[in-house]
Amino acid sequence: MLLSNLALAFVTGLISSFGHCLGMCGGIVAIYSARQAAQTPAGESQPGMMARIVSFLPLHLGRITTYTFFGALIGLAGSLLDQAGGMMGWQGLFSVIGGIIMLLVSLSLMGVLPPIEATLVTLTKGNTPVTRMRGLFGKRSFWSTLTLGILWGFLPCGLVFAMLVLAARVGTFWGGALTMLAFGLGTVPTLVGFGLAANLLSPKLRGGLQSFAAILLMLFAVQTVLRGLAVANIIPSFSYGQVMLW
Repeated sequence: MLLSNLALAFVTGLISSFGHCLGMCGGIVAIYSARQAAQTPAGESQPGMMARIVSFLPLHLGRITTYTFFGALIGLAGSLLDQAGGMMGWQGLFSVIGGIIMLLVSLSLMGVLPPIEATLVTLTKGNTPVTRMRGLFGKRSFWSTLTLGILWGFLPCGLVFAMLVLAARVGTFWGGALTMLAFGLGTVPTLVGFGLAANLLSPKLRGGLQSFAAILLMLFAVQTVLRGLAVANIIPSFSYGQVMLW
């Protein structure tokens, strides 16, 4: 199950980054890039392509560190639930609830439901890390860029929330951490090279890729619900050859 979770998390991050992540987080990358260029002393040539790519690495390292940290915590929480009495009952209930949440997030990504991010911002009453991030955009040190990335990871995001549900389903500290690490790594290629890649992709194509990621997430949500019902002995398990679907 862990390998399938890692594959799903990475592919979801890779595909959704062309649509959802680019729309939500592309602005952060753009502001950071513009501020870094503005900090170049007069008379000094602008950094080359490789230097700019390297300058983004601490930013994404910080973001993925936050994702991995949350994944480890929620994976540990899932493990503790499993160890509390009625292990099979907890697993079934948790899978059903997690599948329903993932289904809602997929519908939000498809535009059927309102954006999850707006709901999360409302619930937090607008208290997001953005205000602390503003002062870090123009700084060029490794630690300030890393801190900026760490704070970025705390921003409300429906897709991250769905992946955290997936991480919780693994039910282990390391499994949860690796699931979120795989998701974060999947988003890196587009967010690092969005200035080039995004211009080559039409909004229609980006929207199509986001819809594909939403459908992928929806299918896994249905499987998660069915697996939870099977664990609770409400429906029979189903296998296709050597592969257990639920």
